[in-house]
Amino acid sequence: DVDIVNTHATSTPSGDQMEAAAVNAVFGDFDGVHVNNTKSYIGHAMGAAGALELAGNLPSFEDGVVHPTINVDELDPECAVRGLVINEPKQAGEIKTIMNMSFGMLGINSALIVKKYQE
Repeated sequence: DVDIVNTHATSTPSGDQMEAAAVNAVFGDFDGVHVNNTKSYIGHAMGAAGALELAGNLPSFEDGVVHPTINVDELDPECAVRGLVINEPKQAGEIKTIMNMSFGMLGINSALIVKKYQE
């Protein structure tokens, strides 16, 4: 039921490859899951990264547009993820659920799932 997965993706080869493998293992068989990364726009804001990345995806609840991961010239094949939105925004239709992943030093990890409010 997740429509957008915002990855942690810090452009570290081993970290991005492991994260891509995990995203593919969980979401790889599902259509309609869009994967993006906000750090490609704002850089790594350390402790504020998760909140800023979620804020960058919340407008999708209203306009159905998934912002892309930008500045991708050559994607590492080991980082290929089904549904990855690269360099151009994607009109995805109705977005109901966003998952934002944040992983930190010393095992401080989180996955926050936000669902659009329905009256």
